[in-house]
Amino acid sequence: MAANHKTGTVLITGASSGIGRATCLYLAQRGYTVIGTSRVAGRLDGVREDARKGGVEVHGVELDINSDSEVEPVIPEVISEHGVIDALVNNAGYGLWGPVESLSIDELRAQFETNLFAAVRMTKAVLPGMLEQRRGKIVNVSSVLGRLATPFNGAYASSKFALEGLSESMRTELWPFGVQVSVVEPGLFETDFQANQVKAERSQDPALAYIEYVQRYNSRHGQYEKFSSDPVKVSKVIHKIIRSKRSGFRYPVSIEARAGILGARFLPERLFRWLVSRATMR
Repeated sequence: MAANHKTGTVLITGASSGIGRATCLYLAQRGYTVIGTSRVAGRLDGVREDARKGGVEVHGVELDINSDSEVEPVIPEVISEHGVIDALVNNAGYGLWGPVESLSIDELRAQFETNLFAAVRMTKAVLPGMLEQRRGKIVNVSSVLGRLATPFNGAYASSKFALEGLSESMRTELWPFGVQVSVVEPGLFETDFQANQVKAERSQDPALAYIEYVQRYNSRHGQYEKFSSDPVKVSKVIHKIIRSKRSGFRYPVSIEARAGILGARFLPERLFRWLVSRATMR
């Protein structure tokens, strides 16, 4: 049943599908004023319609988070209409796939533009209001690959490693002002992530030395989709962070995410690397 009181205003990027969509609906049903963004306004129609069917509302904003010229004027308009943002969920992102040698600098730059720089851009846009009221939550949606990297995901993993490093620094910087920063690290979930994944132009070039391993990776990867979970599990963790008086920093979500992180931490490096290679390339 939808809550009948407002518990805060939450801005969520990448709201048209996957974790962003699930989180918009989950928080709206719990009384939050929810504003979801997408680069194309029409992509938000589905989440707004599902919200209406549930007796709640999700506000949609067309916004290219990779553009200063859009974010700088639009976010003040959003704040003017809905009030200070109490929580920002930097969820938007995509994966660039391929051996590092196959990646062009332009492809890698685009990966960081969306997965890292856009999160900084959005954070800078909402921070003045949070600092003024001396409270707020910034939730950066990372990945288990922000803690450990797997073959052919170097671009995506490095962007998430960077996001986690940035988040760790901001957590300490902003703590004295009542603004808390947390990182969510999902494992496998039922989203459009794989469908939207971008393969580097040269990722499957037969001339690459890795081509045999790339083919094996591709043949094996589909086997792991059966372990995917409902993204609402991530939404529940985000809700826990937002409503917590003192939220923690890192929140792995899913059994495989926790297992991978523990394995990387406690197993001998060579053994862990062999296990990763065995699971993905052999």
